[in-house]
Amino acid sequence: MTTPLITVEQLQNICSQIPEETAIKVTDAINKVCPLYGMNTDILHEFLANVIHESAEFTRYEENLNYSAARVMEVWPSRFKTLADAEQYARKPEKLACKVYNGRLGNFHPMDGWDFRGAGPIQITGRENFTRFAFWMGLEFQIFKAAQEWARILRTDHEFGMHSACWVFSVYMDLNDEAEEDEMRTIIKRINGGYTGESERNKYYRLCKQILK
Repeated sequence: MTTPLITVEQLQNICSQIPEETAIKVTDAINKVCPLYGMNTDILHEFLANVIHESAEFTRYEENLNYSAARVMEVWPSRFKTLADAEQYARKPEKLACKVYNGRLGNFHPMDGWDFRGAGPIQITGRENFTRFAFWMGLEFQIFKAAQEWARILRTDHEFGMHSACWVFSVYMDLNDEAEEDEMRTIIKRINGGYTGESERNKYYRLCKQILK
């Protein structure tokens, strides 16, 4: 019998806020999906630390665009120069998504910004990236779905969400070697584009190293 990468108890010890029902589903997904992407226990530390942070302990698989005007300006300072500009999009997630994502990331239909907003534990964003993921799932696992269908599925499904997170980490960003070498700062920068949340990511990394022996 294959030794699991992680148990429910271990995951709950790492993620103090995760409900037991969610922990069971996520543990099953980790043990089933992660080995398909070449992940052993050593790689799992860096992977989980970032996924746990990005997904708020596996409770958030969808980009939150329900922002105040001040937050809109903070996230997209080059797009919203004044409070008056931002107020038009405050607390209007669909309108904001289309404003900031249309014409980028392969989005070309009027509603693409909303339909292809961030989804999954490490959020995939944009028609182009969902299309790449759809191609991978068809090629590697013979699971054929349209990009838009994947965008919907990844907002709620733990198993396919884990596939998407593993794809981002191991395939799209090709970070398995960096994880083997414990290059945590490099991994954070590649995933995040900077070092946002570094202290929390490192907290989870230390917990994973301690608990997943």
